[in-house]
Amino acid sequence: MKGVFVVGADGALGRLLVSALGATGVTFRHPGETLSGRVPEIAAARVVVNVSGPRVWPGLGWTDYLREHVGTASAVGRSMSAGSHLVHVSSAAVYGAQPGAPIGARTPEAPTSFPNPPYAWAKLAGEHAVRAIGRERGVQVSVLRPTMVYGSGVSSALDTLLSLASRGVVLDLLPGHVRQCGVHVSLLAAVVERLATGKTLSEPLPVADPFSFTNAELSRAVAARHGGLKLPIPLGVAEAVLRRWPLFPARDAPGALAALAVLGLGNVFDAAPILAATGLDAGDFTRARTLDAYLGGAS
Repeated sequence: MKGVFVVGADGALGRLLVSALGATGVTFRHPGETLSGRVPEIAAARVVVNVSGPRVWPGLGWTDYLREHVGTASAVGRSMSAGSHLVHVSSAAVYGAQPGAPIGARTPEAPTSFPNPPYAWAKLAGEHAVRAIGRERGVQVSVLRPTMVYGSGVSSALDTLLSLASRGVVLDLLPGHVRQCGVHVSLLAAVVERLATGKTLSEPLPVADPFSFTNAELSRAVAARHGGLKLPIPLGVAEAVLRRWPLFPARDAPGALAALAVLGLGNVFDAAPILAATGLDAGDFTRARTLDAYLGGAS
């Protein structure tokens, strides 16, 4: 796709989007603690998709996440030309823990309640940075907040469950009624493609599959694929341990513990606003085509 660049092409999601969009990939890491970095490769870009910065990762803290997510986002925004379009990929982590009513376009952010507050705060700060810079430089900014991304080519908490099951341990996530929402890579790529070909967003929107699933359904699907010893995992205990982990939240706790805490949030998301804004059909991203195929080993 001519004139489209993906910053963060060295990451799994970046590589996937470069391929899906036929875009030019750019690898960039912010050079230091200042906000003076620039990305000269994108100066003449028509559309830039920013997926740079680390995911939740053990050993990282406030300084690391802020430098990478805010610093890199600022460098990207300040390197773009007036009239161009920045598609900034943030995270649904900014909503924190808000079980109950589906999270949608008008849901307030609550990053402190996310299991990894430094990551969630850095993602939200990065959004504010690019929106401010966009107004200053005349750059159109569309902000996406995807929930857990899963599917071929990326890794997620679902992969952790499948990996353990392949070694004979099936985690039985409790309570089983807690609901989850993910976003299949095909849906996220389709949303980004629509934004790269003329659609824009007037406000940050969550990106999620048009369905949810329970922990009990997830555990059964993993067991059906691999079998093995079923190990009950009370997710509330994982959250409690995480909150008491030494150095937390100054430094992230082990990744497996954080993943379990995220699976215990119980957040569900309203996919209708992003589908309407991009003109996509929910029928193209049904559970059978996405989650069930993935858990069954076909996607």
